[in-house]
Amino acid sequence: MNFTSEKAPNPTFVEDELTIVTHDRGEMDDPLEYYNDSGEIARLPATVNQSQDTPVGVRFDKVDADRYTLFPRIDGEVENSANWTVASDWTTSSGASSSMSITDADADGVDKLQFAAMVASTETATATLSDNVSITTDANKRVMTGVLNVDTLDGTAELRAVDADGDYRYAELNSSRDASNEAVVANSTGNGIVFQQRMSDLPMGGSGDGTFDGIQKVEIVGLDNDVTVTVAGLDLGTKSTDTLGEIQRDTDNDGDLETTSVTDYYEGGVAKLTGLDTMGSAFDNAVITDLKVYDVHYQFADLTDSDEYWTEFSSADDYNYPQKLELYGDMEVPSAIDIIHGTISLEFEQGLVESRYVVAEVATGADTDEEFGNLTDEDGAYSSVTSSFGSQGSTATFIADASADTNHRVHMVVLLQNEEADTLQDTSMTGGPTDTSSGGFFSNIWGQITGVVAAIAGAVGLSRLVGGGS
Repeated sequence: MNFTSEKAPNPTFVEDELTIVTHDRGEMDDPLEYYNDSGEIARLPATVNQSQDTPVGVRFDKVDADRYTLFPRIDGEVENSANWTVASDWTTSSGASSSMSITDADADGVDKLQFAAMVASTETATATLSDNVSITTDANKRVMTGVLNVDTLDGTAELRAVDADGDYRYAELNSSRDASNEAVVANSTGNGIVFQQRMSDLPMGGSGDGTFDGIQKVEIVGLDNDVTVTVAGLDLGTKSTDTLGEIQRDTDNDGDLETTSVTDYYEGGVAKLTGLDTMGSAFDNAVITDLKVYDVHYQFADLTDSDEYWTEFSSADDYNYPQKLELYGDMEVPSAIDIIHGTISLEFEQGLVESRYVVAEVATGADTDEEFGNLTDEDGAYSSVTSSFGSQGSTATFIADASADTNHRVHMVVLLQNEEADTLQDTSMTGGPTDTSSGGFFSNIWGQITGVVAAIAGAVGLSRLVGGGS
């Protein structure tokens, strides 16, 4: 069938938000790929609505990327045996009435540490990493990188890169600052915040000689009240930023969103991307937990197994119309352990006026082994959905809240003019299931013979055997 025609009937499950629990970019190319219950890579029989500007969503604290656990780097090592994710490598200090705690907080397949500072007035609380931290050249060219969740922000804190004599570059966590400021990591609680900024662009502090000429330790310092952060990525050693991906952001303060490639994500939460392929090379082999895919369509047009559908063009003399198209489809949204479904509805883009759809009905939970012609509305299996139709060009909702892993058998009879039937049967066009040639089902002797056979088979309950895909 020529599904490029707007008049082609194409019942479609529409899912608002699909979650792929584990998406391995090293093994998967398509956001609709997932690990099935046998542990093999499979792909959902679906498409993503092409009108979506940002069809996928990633929370960066749920991304397991090697890039975020390489610091501090040890010269000559192939595998980095010392990195910031080892809680025992950090030391803490604080005023008498304050405290800093560091605990493992691994989650979502990502190594994480949680830093909790409780700070009394006029005191501070500090977590320090100095083991194996020794950068003696080009300190100002290095990039401070942090991927974190801000769990509480009742006070202020700083992320510092400190040199040998106590001078440091720093970025703030401060609720009174603008989150888009280049020296601000975050100004509110949130998840998946990413901060990347060159040291030379950050303010200076400390009591040394006033020159920032190395990095000998990293500090997370609580300055007042309570601040808790969970860090999923940390680096101060590279000289380049990583491209996170392409998002939509108001870059010129005109109130409109512009598509832009970003190296920071101060908004936090799920970052909606224009595509996974916009993520930088640092994420080529990353494993993404809870990848979001928006506006996913499972179409009748995508059915490929001839057991799942049946279509027939024939004369519509009984309706005083030139031709009619009758179709059946067993449509089901698959489920799996590694898939979390959102809200699913069964919808229909109405390409013709309402009166042309003389039959439109759905049987929820229909047995797929039951022949198409044997399941009748007299049995109570079908529910008519003709009342959902509106004006031509509108969207009819057949089922507002459909369930995954449940078969929905759709049955429709559509009245057509001869030229419409010819267009829908145009074999030069790409499309899905059809049961006829381009000239119309009864346009040649073979079509007439097949029609007679189909009629006889239907009478004895075998119509499905001469159905889809022939």
